[in-house]
Amino acid sequence: MNCKLCGGDTEPFGEAIVLGRYTARYLRCSACGYVAVENPHWLAEAYAEHAITALDTGIVMRNTWLADAVSALIGWRFREVRRTLDYGGGTGLFARMMRDRGHDFRWQDPYSENLFARGFGAESDQSFDLVTCFEVIEHLPEPMPVFEELAARAPIMIFSTELMPAEHNRPGQWHYYAPDCGHHVSFYTLASLRGVAQRLGRHFASDDRMLHLIATQPVDPRWLRFVAKHRRARLAARLRRRRPLTWLDADALGQQLRESQSRPAP
Repeated sequence: MNCKLCGGDTEPFGEAIVLGRYTARYLRCSACGYVAVENPHWLAEAYAEHAITALDTGIVMRNTWLADAVSALIGWRFREVRRTLDYGGGTGLFARMMRDRGHDFRWQDPYSENLFARGFGAESDQSFDLVTCFEVIEHLPEPMPVFEELAARAPIMIFSTELMPAEHNRPGQWHYYAPDCGHHVSFYTLASLRGVAQRLGRHFASDDRMLHLIATQPVDPRWLRFVAKHRRARLAARLRRRRPLTWLDADALGQQLRESQSRPAP
């Protein structure tokens, strides 16, 4: 099998037992280092109960940091950004937190129920100034079409995934494989993500660990390294605080509800 990102040759990289009963075979690209499961046939079963695993106990803590980090980046580096999308937004927690920080975020996720950003979903063909995509690309058995879709919808893409460590990175040695839940099937290196940006004709920046960016214009990676520190991100976000959309959203949704209630029953 050739690499799904760069087309290079792949070689066996190890095996692991997934969901307690299936053998996952991992292949590594000899050119860019991207690692992928050869045939993740168990994905429908893994997602049958819920798109978000109960093992993700860090979801609220992570979204709190990301809301501060993205608010800081928009406030200081991307001031022209107005309309934004959170792709693969899960329960809508991040989109709601960003709206509470004054940013017009919309939600989209074909696999999860929108609990916190109801009324602020996005159409699949809408364009935006910026798109976020957090803890999603490691779930994708075919990642390149999603990268291409997001690049077509916004000039700036901010996303997260934990980069493969240089050592102790084989199945059984690195926690991010997460074989117990069976959701993670794609694993990235700096070289592989840089290659994605090149294929898209765009620039790449990273904090070299977790937070990454692909954009039409160059971005100094020091911005990402700065907001990677939670306290600094929180302070920077507060210094460029916007008026919350919380109560405006409530008014708008209330108006929609009243209009629907005033229509004659079918």
